[in-house]
Amino acid sequence: MMAVSAAISEQAASLGVSILIGGALFLLYDILRIFRRIVPHGNFWIGMEDFVYWICCTAVVFVMLYRENDGMVRGFSIGGIVLGMLLYYLLLSRFVIRINVMVFGAVFGLLGKMFGTILLPVRKHGKKIIHFFRKRLKKVCRAVKIGLCKL
Repeated sequence: MMAVSAAISEQAASLGVSILIGGALFLLYDILRIFRRIVPHGNFWIGMEDFVYWICCTAVVFVMLYRENDGMVRGFSIGGIVLGMLLYYLLLSRFVIRINVMVFGAVFGLLGKMFGTILLPVRKHGKKIIHFFRKRLKKVCRAVKIGLCKL
């Protein structure tokens, strides 16, 4: 009788680990979603981020299955991961994203204003310098073209 309850408690612990891993994987995806909202970028990079995310998820699930179930894929392990993701999504996800986007958006906005005012003189003079060198470079390019045409 004791052996059965030990096996059941091991499976319950394995289910608990699966649920926690599912929540952690969705938290990782929320971090990715927060990054995407703060730093918008194109579809190519979104695809690359998703690819790396799924590679990481595969590695985490593989290690979990290897340690908890001796490498055997069991339905309750996969179900636990899905349940953990679902619970995290329903209970925490929208708050985590909303709060972090507000905090990071405010921090980056403040940093942008600070550096913008500090770098304003540099930008003004930088534009003048770039304009000066661009004019000189155009004259040099014209001279080279004329010289090449005469050859």
